[in-house]
Order: sequence, then structure tokens, then C-alpha cells
Amino acid sequence: MACRDYEYRYERYERKPYGECSSYDDKCMVYNDLLNEIKKLDESFTVTDAIKDGILDDWKVSIQRVFENSLLAQNFKKSYGEYKVLVANVRKSWIMNKKQLFTKKDNISELERQTTCGLVLQELFTDYVYKERNRCAHNTRSYQHNLPSIKEMMSKGYKLQNYFLYMSIIILLDKIYIKLFEIYLSKMM
Repeated sequence: MACRDYEYRYERYERKPYGECSSYDDKCMVYNDLLNEIKKLDESFTVTDAIKDGILDDWKVSIQRVFENSLLAQNFKKSYGEYKVLVANVRKSWIMNKKQLFTKKDNISELERQTTCGLVLQELFTDYVYKERNRCAHNTRSYQHNLPSIKEMMSKGYKLQNYFLYMSIIILLDKIYIKLFEIYLSKMM
């Protein structure tokens, strides 16, 4: 996009550059940049339910293909089973709302959030995925000795400490960006 729109290039890479694009706010900035560039080409564009359904369907099918017969799923059956329950109830209302990649907690009923321990994708990303990314990136696990207690491991929320969940949320972000970029390219023609 920056190769085609020099104003965007200046704005994004000189005046308000991205950070590492790891935080939720940075990811929302990428999302909003894609939306804004699409709207420059087609002012009437909106993220429809059909677009959201397509992204979620593609996401669920692709992550199932990746995980289903993998050694990880075979060796970590409990985590994989918990993961499948966690993502089974993700709905289109949970993604791509106005300027937010993921819908805020206040806009999703408590009943809908029951399988994810009351959390939504935004909180799952910021509280689990992003923190785990930082632990891995900065190798803090090698010198921190804050292992969970048995009580913590038995808690309902501990099932959210799940690499299947982490990977699937990252894949969902990619699916959103890929779809929006495809729409951007189609509007260019």
C-alpha cells in the first residue's frame, strides 16, 4: 500500500510509525490502515457479515487441518480438547467491529463468553498471547522461577494457558489481514 499511496507512506512510516506490531494497539493500527485504504478506493465499503463469516469459516477449517492430525494434538490431547471448546463459540460479532479488530468485552454477553472463562478475543490476545510472546522473545522463562501452583493449574482459567489457542488467535489475525488485503487489491483494479 505504501508503494501506491505516498501520503500513506509518509504518514505511517515517518510521522506515526508502527512499533514492533506485536501489541494489540499496533495490530489495530494495521487493521485500520487496511480499512482506510480500502475506503479511499470505495467509500461505500463496510465489513459485512458475509466477510466475517468467510474469515471465521476459513480460520476454523485451516486451524483444524493444521492441528487435527499433528503430533502436538496427539501428545497434548487435554490441551487440544480444551482448545476446541474455547474456540467453538467464537462468533462473527467477536471480530472486526468499527475500528477494533476484536470486539470489547462490554459488547458481548456473559453467556456467550462462558466457554472462554468470561474473556473475549481482545483480552485473550492481550492477557495471554502477547504476554507469552514477550516471554519467548525475551527468554524470561529461562530465569524466572514463577511456576504455577497446583491450585492455579486446577483453576478454570488455567485452560487458557494453551498454545493451540495462542496459535489460532495469531492465525485469525492473519486471516483478517489477508482478506482485507485481497479486498484492497480487488478495489485497485
